[in-house]
Amino acid sequence: MREALKARVLGLASSAATAAAPAAAMATARRSVTAQAPSPRRGVGHGKAFASFGEIVQGRRTDGEDFLITLPVDLWSRCRVSCEPCAGPSVVEAPLAKSRRVAEELLRVLGLASGVRLRIELRRDIPVGKGLSSSTADMLAVLRACQAPLGIVFGNAFISRLFAGIEPHDALHYPTSVVYNHRRGRLLDRLGYIPDFRIVAVDAGGEVCTETYNRRLDFSPTLIDDYQRLYQHAVAAFAKRDDAAIAHCALQATELHLARTSNELLRRLLERAKRMDVLGLLNTHSGTCGGFLLPGDADDDDLGRVRARLAGLGAVFHTRTLRIPP
Repeated sequence: MREALKARVLGLASSAATAAAPAAAMATARRSVTAQAPSPRRGVGHGKAFASFGEIVQGRRTDGEDFLITLPVDLWSRCRVSCEPCAGPSVVEAPLAKSRRVAEELLRVLGLASGVRLRIELRRDIPVGKGLSSSTADMLAVLRACQAPLGIVFGNAFISRLFAGIEPHDALHYPTSVVYNHRRGRLLDRLGYIPDFRIVAVDAGGEVCTETYNRRLDFSPTLIDDYQRLYQHAVAAFAKRDDAAIAHCALQATELHLARTSNELLRRLLERAKRMDVLGLLNTHSGTCGGFLLPGDADDDDLGRVRARLAGLGAVFHTRTLRIPP
């Protein structure tokens, strides 16, 4: 029976991808799991998720599809979930509202409205509110940590619909860079590659609310045409695994974002980038950071030279893109 239930949920992951709205998809999920619910295991589960440093490009295509191209980086959220039986309604104890909501929704979908207590602990090295996908990473780490105690594995499309019902999110549940509609939770293209960059980042300070930013998205017809061309160039650059061309697309995306938002930090960073020996400039569209892109084999002296040119612009830190073993 447990295997049958797993098949239903994993099958739902595929059908949910075509659902018109996240709420409808989750309602379908709850109706679909009508057989015997899984038997949670008393014990502990662990999960983790990497971050994305903003996006290579984020905009809107001429067909009206909002999109972003993720850039996985070596920053992580890690979760520990302990599961035990309890009397009465199921309870989720979690430090963050969105992560608690993920676990509560999983229990509802699986028909576990009573008898289960989940205690969630999170730790991360991802800066919060900076456009580095910290909340998505937390939610994904929680979901992954819940899988073993709940005795089930969730498919990627199911995860997309679950998260889309909570907030616009990054596609961290896919292992490489992808093209993704972050507002609807829809995979648009698997790029199958992560460029090899070291990133020297500047943080202007403060925080940006992802939901507020995405409610205010507006693109002129001219910008939409520009983003369509840039989307095509970026996909072609990924197909060729051309890191220099990918970095140039990031620079062009930063210029378009500056034209739309008049972001003062990006204006200053672009002026510096054009006078420095870097591949490109990345921005966290719904955040507070910009990132200078260097080749993956750049050494610490190279990083130091870039950092020295950024004094006075904000807090400086560095990271690198995620490397996947062959």
